[in-house]
Amino acid sequence: MAGRPLSHPKSTWAGGEERRRLLAAAGMTVVGDIGFAGEVAGVDDVLDAAAAAWTARRYAEGRARAYPSPPEQLGDGIPSAIWA
Repeated sequence: MAGRPLSHPKSTWAGGEERRRLLAAAGMTVVGDIGFAGEVAGVDDVLDAAAAAWTARRYAEGRARAYPSPPEQLGDGIPSAIWA
């Protein structure tokens, strides 16, 4: 999403804010009140879920990129890649 390694670990306040800004710039607004999930989920887990949703949207729209490209063929014949 940033096109570079991020400056701060995701488990820190600065890292969370860095990720929230990137998500917002990508059209993924993470609201502050997420109900019961906000009482039990870690901040980094919520931000990871939002980043996964961003990737899923890009994949569905045909805009995600595979790493490696082309996807690696595993022993079971299923292509394997990380999409972003």
